[in-house]
Amino acid sequence: MSKKRILGLSVAVGFVACGFLAGGARGHQAKTSQVSDADMRAIERAHKQDVEATLAHDPQALADLFTEDAVLLEPGAPAVVGRAAILANNKRDQLEHPNAKVVNYKPEIKDLQVVDGWAFEWSLFEGSFKESENGEVKSFRGKALRILKRQPDGSWKFARVMWNMAEGN
Repeated sequence: MSKKRILGLSVAVGFVACGFLAGGARGHQAKTSQVSDADMRAIERAHKQDVEATLAHDPQALADLFTEDAVLLEPGAPAVVGRAAILANNKRDQLEHPNAKVVNYKPEIKDLQVVDGWAFEWSLFEGSFKESENGEVKSFRGKALRILKRQPDGSWKFARVMWNMAEGN
């Protein structure tokens, strides 16, 4: 599986996509704007789901993290527009690489700003994957810019995700 497709699977996208596991952005010393506790918990939940879906290599769970009109921008690829297209892209990748496994995905949010139902974040992330059960583990670093939108139920979903490889890869 290519680095591009593994990264594309992460809503880091990703994104994708997020260092809010076990302590959230505050635990990673990210700069944050004034955010309500409820919004912070919901954004942390979205990031936790991103990591879980990425590690599970679950195309549907990953697509479900996006808004209906989401846009995914990956290096060297055309824009993927809409949740349905993102799901189709994820499923195609899984069919092309049925034995691939994401070994590690560790995002670190560097900045989070929340304004009027929108969250803007940038992050660095590390990942590793194998093409097959006995395959060599390949590692990479990336950087991402993601925009989340608060949903009517109070949850947050990714509306725009753009990522690229970080320097040194």
